Amino acid sequence: MNPSEASGPNRILIVDDEPINIQVLSGILDDDYKLIAATKGQKALDLARRQKPDLILLDMIMPEMDGLEVCRALKADPETKDIPVIFVTSMSDAANEELGLQAGAVDYISKPVSPPIVKARVKIHIQNYLTVNFLQGLLSSQEMSMEEAKTGAEALLVFV
Repeated sequence: MNPSEASGPNRILIVDDEPINIQVLSGILDDDYKLIAATKGQKALDLARRQKPDLILLDMIMPEMDGLEVCRALKADPETKDIPVIFVTSMSDAANEELGLQAGAVDYISKPVSPPIVKARVKIHIQNYLTVNFLQGLLSSQEMSMEEAKTGAEALLVFV
């Protein structure tokens, strides 16, 4: 199976404490992706672990646990560390963008969003994520095949 042959639509987790922002992003992406949403950071972490989304769109400014904390927690968890995170936030200055990228995000989109830009960036990052997963699977398969061949060769040497 190649990276473009996903089983069903790709899953995106949208995290924003403002339901209207979730609605805006959902309106942009709903036709092409399976969407799940959270309005709190801890709920986002739980959903990411359980649902294994292919991408997370994350607001930076949220009560209780802000987006930077959520992103760092995602990247520290072995189950979620590889899921690409894109910050979608009104914090459009370079310093906050840098903080977001340093926290582990792959991209940064400023609000108000441009639908074509959101679609393009989401598509690119999901394709990259699926390609990396596909290649990692191939590499693991090759490593297992090489290990089996090595074990077989060692067994033959014992008989020689």
